[in-house]
Amino acid sequence: MQAASRPLLRRGSKGNGAVGGAVHPGRILARFATVVSITAVTVALVFGVMQPLPCSHVEACVAIDHDISYIYHVVASSGLSTVFLHELASYVLTYKSVRQARSLLGNVLILLQPSAILCFSFFVLFLENIVLMAKMPWYAHSTPILGGEGQPVYTIFYVEWLINVPLLLLLAGQCALERPFQEIVRPMVVTNVYITLAWACYFIESQSLQNAVVTLSFAMYAWASYDMCLWVGKFMRLNPDSQSGLYLRPFLTISLIVIFGIYGVVFLGRLHGFVSARGEKLFYTFMDIVSKLLVCMVFTGVRSSRYHSLILDMLANTNTSFRRGFNNSSQGSLVDSDPENLVEPMV
Repeated sequence: MQAASRPLLRRGSKGNGAVGGAVHPGRILARFATVVSITAVTVALVFGVMQPLPCSHVEACVAIDHDISYIYHVVASSGLSTVFLHELASYVLTYKSVRQARSLLGNVLILLQPSAILCFSFFVLFLENIVLMAKMPWYAHSTPILGGEGQPVYTIFYVEWLINVPLLLLLAGQCALERPFQEIVRPMVVTNVYITLAWACYFIESQSLQNAVVTLSFAMYAWASYDMCLWVGKFMRLNPDSQSGLYLRPFLTISLIVIFGIYGVVFLGRLHGFVSARGEKLFYTFMDIVSKLLVCMVFTGVRSSRYHSLILDMLANTNTSFRRGFNNSSQGSLVDSDPENLVEPMV
């Protein structure tokens, strides 16, 4: 009876967004192969062409960086370590609470995928702020085209984005909106390419070429944003009725589009001298944290709605006999072989 009930649970979950459309966390790295390969090739080509000078090798660049207080990153790393440990504890406790249901719900571990991704994302952001506290700015490069010699370009932010932005798109597209992975690969690749091109703009001395690359970067941002809007449209057509936590999912995708656009405005401000190195560094530090916390808060509601939908699917679609001792099995109680533990089937 248990084996027969699993397909019903999977079919019933797709309509209400309980667990449909996601993949097991263990397959994430394998499916990132295309994104990682294209990103690595793009970064290698652009870096090889630009060949920027490290900020730590330019005295003026080091002086500008030393004028920016590192206390912000001390506070940020302290807060991020707390959030990371909280998310990690949530992941571990959730895993322990659902592993006993694996015999009944074969895809129940999919509920852990967002927590696993958020843990990794917060850990990367924590490491970034630790690096930003280094005495010498080896994590930055020097550019002469921003209105003065030795202006720092904080490459570490772009590296963090190349890692975390695809994860945010995975959370928004697959975990929240339940789009298939093939619909998410293109926005991931396009986003990482335009992030790399935006970094290269700081080292292009030709004004016309720089303008062309900036235009191309924003065109690719618009392309990726269009694909993300398609996710929202398809999700809303499949889920026309309001449900618990339903509209948090498209809200996350739209919010990411807006946040990425704000990053673009600050990028243009720095490129044209309206934003200082200090202002850019503090803004990126602040917004990197805010964007991840926003995703974390949204998924608190999304996970709650998933658990709710999962329980409803069990009650509505499962026609099997539950044992009184099922809950006790998590404490080591073995009751599978005792026929007296059977109760009336749930309806």
